[in-house]
Amino acid sequence: MLRRNGTVMSWNADKGYGFIQSANNQQQFFAHITAFSNRRRQPTIGDHVTFTEQRQADNKHRAVDIDYAHTKLSFSLLPVLTIALVYIAGVAYLSLLGRLPIQLWWLVTLLSVITYVFYALDKKAALNNKRRAPEDWLQFLALMGGWPGALIAQQQFRHKTRKISFRIVFYLAVLINIGTITFYILEKDTIIQWIKSTLGAIKL
Repeated sequence: MLRRNGTVMSWNADKGYGFIQSANNQQQFFAHITAFSNRRRQPTIGDHVTFTEQRQADNKHRAVDIDYAHTKLSFSLLPVLTIALVYIAGVAYLSLLGRLPIQLWWLVTLLSVITYVFYALDKKAALNNKRRAPEDWLQFLALMGGWPGALIAQQQFRHKTRKISFRIVFYLAVLINIGTITFYILEKDTIIQWIKSTLGAIKL
Protein backbone atom coordinates (compact mmCIF):
# COMPACT_ATOMS: atom_id res chain seq x y z
CA MET A 1 0.00 0.00 0.00
CA LEU A 2 1.12 3.55 -0.76
CA ARG A 3 1.69 5.79 2.21
CA ARG A 4 0.03 9.18 2.44
CA ASN A 5 1.23 12.44 3.92
CA GLY A 6 -1.15 14.22 6.25
CA THR A 7 -1.71 16.62 9.11
CA VAL A 8 -3.47 16.05 12.44
CA MET A 9 -6.50 18.38 12.21
CA SER A 10 -8.19 17.50 15.52
CA TRP A 11 -7.34 15.39 18.53
CA ASN A 12 -9.21 14.34 21.69
CA ALA A 13 -6.51 13.44 24.20
CA ASP A 14 -9.00 12.07 26.75
CA LYS A 15 -10.57 9.62 24.29
CA GLY A 16 -7.41 8.95 22.32
CA TYR A 17 -8.61 9.66 18.79
CA GLY A 18 -8.85 12.39 16.21
CA PHE A 19 -8.75 13.09 12.49
CA ILE A 20 -5.91 13.35 9.98
CA GLN A 21 -6.29 15.30 6.75
CA SER A 22 -4.57 13.89 3.68
CA ALA A 23 -2.21 16.22 1.85
CA ASN A 24 -3.24 14.70 -1.47
CA ASN A 25 -6.99 15.31 -1.59
CA GLN A 26 -7.87 17.01 1.73
CA GLN A 27 -9.86 13.94 2.80
CA GLN A 28 -10.00 13.36 6.54
CA PHE A 29 -9.35 9.99 8.14
CA PHE A 30 -10.24 8.76 11.61
CA ALA A 31 -7.13 7.95 13.66
CA HIS A 32 -6.82 6.16 17.00
CA ILE A 33 -3.85 6.45 19.35
CA THR A 34 -3.16 2.70 18.96
CA ALA A 35 -2.42 3.26 15.25
CA PHE A 36 0.62 5.46 16.03
CA SER A 37 4.01 3.74 16.00
CA ASN A 38 5.27 6.08 18.73
CA ARG A 39 2.73 6.04 21.57
CA ARG A 40 5.05 7.77 24.00
CA ARG A 41 4.21 11.06 22.30
CA GLN A 42 0.71 12.53 22.42
CA PRO A 43 -0.49 13.71 18.96
CA THR A 44 -1.19 17.44 18.69
CA ILE A 45 -3.01 19.52 16.11
CA GLY A 46 -0.66 20.45 13.29
CA ASP A 47 1.59 17.40 13.56
CA HIS A 48 2.77 16.19 10.15
CA VAL A 49 2.43 12.44 9.77
CA THR A 50 2.56 9.63 7.24
CA PHE A 51 -0.03 6.86 7.27
CA THR A 52 -1.68 4.03 5.37
CA GLU A 53 -5.36 4.13 4.49
CA GLN A 54 -7.53 1.24 5.69
CA ARG A 55 -11.11 0.53 4.66
CA GLN A 56 -13.27 -0.88 7.44
CA ALA A 57 -16.18 -3.31 7.25
CA ASP A 58 -18.67 -0.40 7.33
CA ASN A 59 -16.90 1.04 4.23
CA LYS A 60 -15.45 3.93 6.22
CA HIS A 61 -11.79 4.84 5.98
CA ARG A 62 -9.29 5.23 8.79
CA ALA A 63 -5.59 5.97 9.13
CA VAL A 64 -3.35 3.14 10.35
CA ASP A 65 0.39 2.53 10.66
CA ILE A 66 0.91 6.21 11.51
CA ASP A 67 4.38 7.74 11.84
CA TYR A 68 5.38 11.27 12.75
CA ALA A 69 7.02 12.88 9.74
CA HIS A 70 9.40 15.07 11.74
CA THR A 71 13.09 14.24 11.46
CA LYS A 72 14.56 16.42 14.21
CA LEU A 73 16.93 14.94 16.74
CA SER A 74 15.38 14.29 20.14
CA PHE A 75 16.30 12.78 23.49
CA SER A 76 14.69 9.51 22.35
CA LEU A 77 17.70 9.13 20.05
CA LEU A 78 20.17 9.30 22.92
CA PRO A 79 20.53 5.50 23.37
CA VAL A 80 21.27 4.78 19.69
CA LEU A 81 23.50 7.86 19.42
CA THR A 82 25.47 6.61 22.41
CA ILE A 83 25.85 3.12 20.93
CA ALA A 84 26.92 4.41 17.51
CA LEU A 85 29.35 7.04 18.82
CA VAL A 86 30.89 4.72 21.43
CA TYR A 87 31.50 2.12 18.71
CA ILE A 88 33.14 4.63 16.35
CA ALA A 89 35.15 6.16 19.20
CA GLY A 90 36.22 2.67 20.29
CA VAL A 91 37.46 1.83 16.80
CA ALA A 92 39.35 5.15 16.71
CA TYR A 93 40.95 4.49 20.12
CA LEU A 94 42.02 0.96 19.20
CA SER A 95 43.41 2.30 15.91
CA LEU A 96 45.52 4.85 17.76
CA LEU A 97 46.82 2.07 20.00
CA GLY A 98 47.79 0.10 16.93
CA ARG A 99 45.35 -2.71 17.67
CA LEU A 100 43.36 -1.93 14.51
CA PRO A 101 44.35 -0.40 11.16
CA ILE A 102 43.77 3.37 11.18
CA GLN A 103 42.12 2.96 7.77
CA LEU A 104 39.35 0.97 9.45
CA TRP A 105 38.31 3.97 11.55
CA TRP A 106 38.14 6.17 8.45
CA LEU A 107 36.16 3.49 6.63
CA VAL A 108 33.63 3.03 9.45
CA THR A 109 33.13 6.80 9.80
CA LEU A 110 32.76 7.39 6.06
CA LEU A 111 30.41 4.46 5.52
CA SER A 112 28.29 5.52 8.49
CA VAL A 113 27.80 8.97 6.94
CA ILE A 114 27.04 7.48 3.52
CA THR A 115 24.58 4.97 5.00
CA TYR A 116 22.83 7.72 6.99
CA VAL A 117 22.39 9.75 3.79
CA PHE A 118 21.03 6.71 1.92
CA TYR A 119 18.41 6.16 4.65
CA ALA A 120 17.43 9.84 4.60
CA LEU A 121 16.98 9.81 0.82
CA ASP A 122 15.07 6.52 0.95
CA LYS A 123 12.72 7.89 3.60
CA LYS A 124 12.11 10.99 1.48
CA ALA A 125 11.40 8.80 -1.54
CA ALA A 126 8.95 6.72 0.51
CA LEU A 127 7.04 9.82 1.60
CA ASN A 128 6.79 11.06 -2.00
CA ASN A 129 6.02 7.64 -3.52
CA LYS A 130 9.18 7.75 -5.64
CA ARG A 131 11.74 5.10 -6.56
CA ARG A 132 13.25 3.55 -3.45
CA ALA A 133 16.76 2.38 -2.64
CA PRO A 134 17.01 -1.43 -2.76
CA GLU A 135 17.01 -2.99 0.71
CA ASP A 136 20.04 -5.06 -0.32
CA TRP A 137 22.05 -1.85 -0.72
CA LEU A 138 21.11 -0.64 2.74
CA GLN A 139 22.03 -3.97 4.26
CA PHE A 140 25.29 -4.13 2.28
CA LEU A 141 26.35 -0.70 3.54
CA ALA A 142 25.59 -1.78 7.11
CA LEU A 143 27.55 -5.00 6.68
CA MET A 144 30.57 -3.14 5.28
CA GLY A 145 30.75 -1.03 8.45
CA GLY A 146 28.09 1.66 8.07
CA TRP A 147 25.70 0.19 10.63
CA PRO A 148 26.19 3.03 13.19
CA GLY A 149 24.83 5.51 10.64
CA ALA A 150 22.01 3.13 9.77
CA LEU A 151 21.10 2.69 13.44
CA ILE A 152 20.79 6.46 13.96
CA ALA A 153 18.84 6.97 10.73
CA GLN A 154 16.40 4.16 11.49
CA GLN A 155 15.36 5.78 14.76
CA GLN A 156 15.52 9.41 13.63
CA PHE A 157 13.47 8.89 10.47
CA ARG A 158 11.41 5.97 11.84
CA HIS A 159 12.50 4.05 8.75
CA LYS A 160 12.91 0.27 8.37
CA THR A 161 11.93 -0.27 11.99
CA ARG A 162 8.88 -2.51 11.57
CA LYS A 163 9.88 -5.14 9.00
CA ILE A 164 11.06 -8.08 11.11
CA SER A 165 13.06 -9.80 8.36
CA PHE A 166 14.95 -6.58 7.61
CA ARG A 167 15.71 -6.04 11.30
CA ILE A 168 17.03 -9.58 11.72
CA VAL A 169 19.42 -9.25 8.76
CA PHE A 170 20.50 -5.81 9.98
CA TYR A 171 21.39 -6.99 13.48
CA LEU A 172 23.19 -9.99 12.01
CA ALA A 173 25.33 -7.49 10.06
CA VAL A 174 26.04 -5.63 13.31
CA LEU A 175 27.09 -8.84 15.07
CA ILE A 176 29.30 -9.82 12.12
CA ASN A 177 31.01 -6.41 12.26
CA ILE A 178 31.65 -6.59 15.99
CA GLY A 179 32.65 -10.25 15.82
CA THR A 180 35.10 -9.67 12.97
CA ILE A 181 36.81 -6.77 14.75
CA THR A 182 37.00 -8.74 18.02
CA PHE A 183 38.50 -11.74 16.21
CA TYR A 184 41.06 -9.51 14.49
CA ILE A 185 42.16 -7.96 17.79
CA LEU A 186 42.53 -11.36 19.46
CA GLU A 187 44.22 -13.06 16.51
CA LYS A 188 46.02 -10.11 14.90
CA ASP A 189 49.50 -11.66 14.84
CA THR A 190 48.20 -14.95 13.44
CA ILE A 191 46.21 -13.17 10.72
CA ILE A 192 49.15 -10.98 9.68
CA GLN A 193 51.44 -14.01 9.54
CA TRP A 194 48.90 -15.90 7.42
CA ILE A 195 48.59 -12.97 5.01
CA LYS A 196 52.38 -12.74 4.65
CA SER A 197 52.64 -16.47 4.06
CA THR A 198 49.85 -16.39 1.49
CA LEU A 199 51.39 -13.46 -0.38
CA GLY A 200 54.77 -15.18 -0.31
CA ALA A 201 53.29 -18.35 -1.77
CA ILE A 202 51.57 -16.35 -4.53
CA LYS A 203 54.86 -14.66 -5.51
CA LEU A 204 56.56 -18.04 -5.71
